[in-house]
Amino acid sequence: MTTQPPVDTKKCEYRKLTLSSLDDLSAELDRIQAAHDAGTLAHTGNWTPGQILEHCTILWKCALDGFPPDSGKVPFLMRLISKLLFKRFAVRGDPPPRGIKLPQEAAFLIPPDDTTFEQGMASIRDCIARVARGDQMTHPSPLFGKMRTDQWLNLHLGHCRMHLGYLSLAAPN
Repeated sequence: MTTQPPVDTKKCEYRKLTLSSLDDLSAELDRIQAAHDAGTLAHTGNWTPGQILEHCTILWKCALDGFPPDSGKVPFLMRLISKLLFKRFAVRGDPPPRGIKLPQEAAFLIPPDDTTFEQGMASIRDCIARVARGDQMTHPSPLFGKMRTDQWLNLHLGHCRMHLGYLSLAAPN
């Protein structure tokens, strides 16, 4: 059995998205679902569509329900750099840079290989529904510390913008 080398996600094909609200994200998920149902959904990068959706969901669930106990062991330099980038990600909602390799301390954010599209879509829609009905994202981030729900929402929308950009909705030519 041969294994493909990982794709350089800084250089692969990518869609630029604008997501500035839960409604925008829900509409994008509707488009992704329609492409999946039509058989035209494809992906670039290293994760399947289900894994991409589940990865985004894992971070939402951490903000809503808490991070794993060992996730707070973020190296000091990484925390310092993150504090400098807080405004960019949590206030403006800019997406994180593409191609970041997660450190071992963040392995809990890596989705299982066998995550199906249906599982990932159901998970992310459940998180959106929780936030829409008023559940608060109050748990501190291992990188950014204590955050308000609106800051968490901006962070999630930027994070989703980046990852959902690896999904192509049209059939390849």
